[in-house]
Amino acid sequence: MKPLVVVNVSELNSVDDPFIDLSALEDRTVLWRRFSGLPRNMLEHKIQRPRISRYRAAFEAVYAARGSAAIISHMPRMTNAVAAHGGKKLPPHLAFAFNFTDLPAQAERSKMAERFARVDQFCVYTQFEADMYASAFGIDRARFQPVTWTQDRPVLAADAVLPERPYVVAIGGEGRDFRTLVATARALPEVAFLVIARPHPALVDVPSNMTVRYNVPLSECWALAAGAEMLLVPLLGPETCCGHITIVSARLLGLPIITSVSRGTAEYTEDFAGTVLVPAGDTERLQEAILAIHEDPDAAHALASVDAVRAGGEYSRAQWTRYVSDFLERVA
Repeated sequence: MKPLVVVNVSELNSVDDPFIDLSALEDRTVLWRRFSGLPRNMLEHKIQRPRISRYRAAFEAVYAARGSAAIISHMPRMTNAVAAHGGKKLPPHLAFAFNFTDLPAQAERSKMAERFARVDQFCVYTQFEADMYASAFGIDRARFQPVTWTQDRPVLAADAVLPERPYVVAIGGEGRDFRTLVATARALPEVAFLVIARPHPALVDVPSNMTVRYNVPLSECWALAAGAEMLLVPLLGPETCCGHITIVSARLLGLPIITSVSRGTAEYTEDFAGTVLVPAGDTERLQEAILAIHEDPDAAHALASVDAVRAGGEYSRAQWTRYVSDFLERVA
């Protein structure tokens, strides 16, 4: 029987990233054609706005998709580029990892909505995002099908140098409330804070008990996290759709987590014994939560270790394989 050809185009991952392990669907072989929006020459590295590497990858993917069973684009702006290049001639289109840190302004959103109308299915990581994006772009809610974020346990650098005294760690930059975090650190001079993030105005003037580091390799970042008393994910508001990857990574490592109550992360924070929720922007409640774990870290880690066992199955990449298989069975 003829193989099932699937085109996969990623915004941020290389062509060597397999995405999922799917080589056959029922009695048909699945052949993957992979493309990446990562810069691959000097010009693409130099010109970031517009991100010409994205549009080059989208064009290549659309060209390769002629006669294929389906095309999978990753991240909204890659989906937008693929839909723009492909017009109405694309095979069934799955928009994976459909997640915006901030929704585009109305003018750009209107243009995107016209292109997204031609996408068959959108993969989001929470029910809240499905509702929000369906409303924002005027697309039938039924075309948004959530799936859990999945990944392996983070790799830890063996040579990472940990702080000498007990510390708490905050990791990530998207949708984070650094002002509340810095204010909390000022109010708790007895607690050492390590922040691993991107440059941000709120992180320029920090108290003496807070260390800020940028551009830390991923394996070193998670080795530093694994040595901490707890991990903090303070979010900007009750509808912030960020922090999923950080929360999942920390949970797989058995770390106690303190994060903000948000409809945008509810599936990843509710009903986990080792995760403490505080209202977004509430410095006092964040202080109380930090001190409770700081004073009895062993008890907090015991709860988090239970979550880690559960996380091993809940965040298995096999979920994505089933999700994509279901899509292909419907459209191929």
